[in-house]
Amino acid sequence: MRIAIIGAGNAGSACAFMAAEAGHKVRLLKTSNHITHDEHFDAMVANKGIYCIDNTKNGTFTDSADDATKNFQSLELITRDPKLAIEGADVVMIFIQTTYHPELAKRIAKYFQDNQLVIIIPGYAGSIFYSKYCDNKPIFAEGESTPNDARVVEPGIVKVLFKNARNSLSFFPSVTTTRGMAIAANLFPAYDIDRKDVRKNIFESALHNPNIIVHTVGLYVMYPMLEYCAKHHPDEVPYMYRDALSTDMAWLMIKKLDAEKMAVLSALGCEPTPYLEACLFRNEEDLTQDPKDVFESYKISSPPGPYSFDNRYVTEDVPMGLVLLSSLGEKLGIKMPECNRLIDMCGGILTRDFFAEGRTLTSLGLGELTKEELIHFVTTENIISNQTAVGYA
Repeated sequence: MRIAIIGAGNAGSACAFMAAEAGHKVRLLKTSNHITHDEHFDAMVANKGIYCIDNTKNGTFTDSADDATKNFQSLELITRDPKLAIEGADVVMIFIQTTYHPELAKRIAKYFQDNQLVIIIPGYAGSIFYSKYCDNKPIFAEGESTPNDARVVEPGIVKVLFKNARNSLSFFPSVTTTRGMAIAANLFPAYDIDRKDVRKNIFESALHNPNIIVHTVGLYVMYPMLEYCAKHHPDEVPYMYRDALSTDMAWLMIKKLDAEKMAVLSALGCEPTPYLEACLFRNEEDLTQDPKDVFESYKISSPPGPYSFDNRYVTEDVPMGLVLLSSLGEKLGIKMPECNRLIDMCGGILTRDFFAEGRTLTSLGLGELTKEELIHFVTTENIISNQTAVGYA
C-alpha cells in the first residue's frame, strides 16, 4: 500500500520506518515550520529516508545513536506539501498533537479522497474536525495509542522503544468499521485484531487513550519532584514512570480517575475496561499476565523526564483528554470530581483555564445533542444532519 504519514516527529518518524520496513511505499509530510524537529526533517530529506534503532531487538535505551545498530529505510517522498503527500495514498496516518487538529484539518482535509483510510493518532474525537473540511468520503479512524513508543535521538535517526502487540481502532461513523478494518489489518500486525476488540465509536477510543490517565496523573504527581530537582539537584531529572508512578498517591488518583472514566464508558454502552487491563491488551501477547506486573516492567526501560511540567503530557492530555471526559460525564449526568479537580490543579500550576481551552462536546459542535443523538451521530451516517456538527452552516 501507499502510506502518507502526517507528522515528522517521534511517532510519525517511527511509523514511517516501520511501514517502509513492512514493504509499503511511504510518504512523510512535515506540517510545522521552525517549531520542532526541523533538523531531523532536513536530515531525512538529505538521506532520502530514515535511520532507526530498534530497541525491541537491542533492548537498551540510549540518548546517543553513536554506538547503536542502525537500519535504514528509504521513503518514497519527504515533503512539506500536503497535496503531494496525500493524493493517491491508500492510507493517511496523522501523528500530531491533538491541539492542532482544527487548524490542520483546514489545511489538509480537502485532499482526502473517497475510500481512503484516514487514521488519526491520538484522536480525542478529532476526526469530527477533519470530516467538516472534507468534500469526499474517506473512512475515518481513530487510534487510542501509537503502534510504538519512539524518540528521535539524533537528526535523521529515530529509536523505537517498544511496539504494541495490539492496537484497537474506532471508526467515524462506526458503520464504516468493516470496510476500514479490511484496510487497517494489512497495515501493521498490531491492527490485525478480532472484530470484537475494535472500539464501538470514537468516544470509546478517546477514553481508552492511556495518556488521559497516566500522563495527567503522572506529571501532576511528578511536579514537586521537578521543583525539588530544579532547586537542589539541577543536573538531575526524575523519571515519571519510575519515580512518580511508583507512589501510592499516583495509584490512588489513577484508581479514582479510572472509575469515573469507566462510568462514562458504561453510560455510552461501551466496555468499561480498567486502565491496566487495557495496557495489558495493547502491550503483551500473553494476556494471562498480571497487568500491574506488565506496567512495572515497562517502568524499568522508560526514558527520563519529562523535564518540565509545561509539557504536552499536561498541555495536550488535560485539555484534549480530561476536559472531553468531563464534558461527556456532564452530558451523561455522571459526577466527575477527580477528573475536574485534576483539570483545575494542572491549570492552576500553569495559570491556564483548561476548561475554557479544552475539547468539549460544545467545541465539537455536539453540545445540544441528547445522549441518544450523540451516539447516533458517531455511529450512523446521515442519522443527524451535518449542520449539527462543528458549526456547519
